[in-house]
Amino acid sequence: MESYLNNLKTAVINQDLKKIEQIIKKEPVFESEDEAKEIQAYIKEAIKLFEAEKSRLLKDMQKIKQIKNYTL
Repeated sequence: MESYLNNLKTAVINQDLKKIEQIIKKEPVFESEDEAKEIQAYIKEAIKLFEAEKSRLLKDMQKIKQIKNYTL
């Protein structure tokens, strides 16, 4: 069975937001304090990915709004 940490690492490295969401919904399981710290670091990276995606979507929405206003 793959570990929570390995699944999270893979999802963050691949920037797979859907997979990250699935993993984070589960309760983290870790065997040591170091592993817990590493999970925490990857969760922080995942948050950065979600924030970047949010920013990208906002920009796209603004572009669509401008196009809509221009064509009306």
